[in-house]
Amino acid sequence: MKVFKILPSAFLVFTIVLLVFIKSLFFIAIQNDFFSIGLGGGNDAEYYNDYALGYADSAVNIWPVMLRYLNDRGLYSRIITSYLLFFISLFFIPGLVNKLADLNFKEDQKNYLYIILLCLIYPTIFFYTFDVYRDVFMVFSFLVGCLVVKRCLNSSNYVNFLLLFIFSLIIGFFLLGLRPYLGYAFLLALFLWKIRFTKRRLVFLAVLYFSALFFVNYLGYLDFLTDYRSGFEEVGGASTLGLDFSNPIMFIPNFILSALGQLFGLYVTNPLAIILFLVETVPFFFMLVYVVKNIRLADNFVRFLIIFFVVYGSVWLIGNDNLGTAVRLRIYNYLAIYISFFYILRIKRLSSKRL
Repeated sequence: MKVFKILPSAFLVFTIVLLVFIKSLFFIAIQNDFFSIGLGGGNDAEYYNDYALGYADSAVNIWPVMLRYLNDRGLYSRIITSYLLFFISLFFIPGLVNKLADLNFKEDQKNYLYIILLCLIYPTIFFYTFDVYRDVFMVFSFLVGCLVVKRCLNSSNYVNFLLLFIFSLIIGFFLLGLRPYLGYAFLLALFLWKIRFTKRRLVFLAVLYFSALFFVNYLGYLDFLTDYRSGFEEVGGASTLGLDFSNPIMFIPNFILSALGQLFGLYVTNPLAIILFLVETVPFFFMLVYVVKNIRLADNFVRFLIIFFVVYGSVWLIGNDNLGTAVRLRIYNYLAIYISFFYILRIKRLSSKRL
């Protein structure tokens, strides 16, 4: 895309270095209590720390179990874990996204730098490095899983394919332990990646998809999600969309409104939501449009990412009605499109060289 040719590489490198420096100062200031930032779901980290230290007995996922395991062996520190998560967000996540997009610095210099910039300016990932939240570790685990899947689907050797497929299944079950529907979407995409996409077929698949959602909900198989969603309204607060999913006839319109409000960030409640919309959602939207326009170039791995995007998004857009939680849940949807976008850009570049 022409827009990616505007900024010189030197400027991008300078911006990346500056961002790393500013974020490091900001992170250190937070860790040393110079000031604090209130986050939605702020009790999560407190609970995880309490469980790790043995002050809580009920584990809601495997993240606190892992922390307690480390603590039992004298390896756990709340501060050190936060620094480790910050380090992962600063270096490992951008590196993995670049690896998944098949970019290298020599051949795809600007796109390589743009991905790093996108990951570094992503506010939600940064916010959840300040304490022992599970989000950054889940993103890291998901990207590692995607890397294994990519190598699996691109393998021409049957034995390698089988071994990598089994490893992908193991990672999928690990993701189930971190967040059930994240692992469920990962595993389901692992079995549905052979579905081929064209622009014409996308229309048919979209009609089939919405029809299937409608009938599955009408038959009551999504009641556990809609009932969970209704709990947000009972708790109250201004951060809910307030959509009533109890009427099956209105399920699809409500689902679309939920996607517009939560996935696309069009329900703005405060200045922070505007910032997140501009920094996170606007790039995601244009990349999503580009991926759809060039869907014919989707190979095995990109199809896996797109199927994951749809399955994972379907679950949380039905079950979640908290806008603060939505910005955490949609990280995986956004990253799947970021990777697909740059992956397809590279395919187009290579195709033009052959011509």
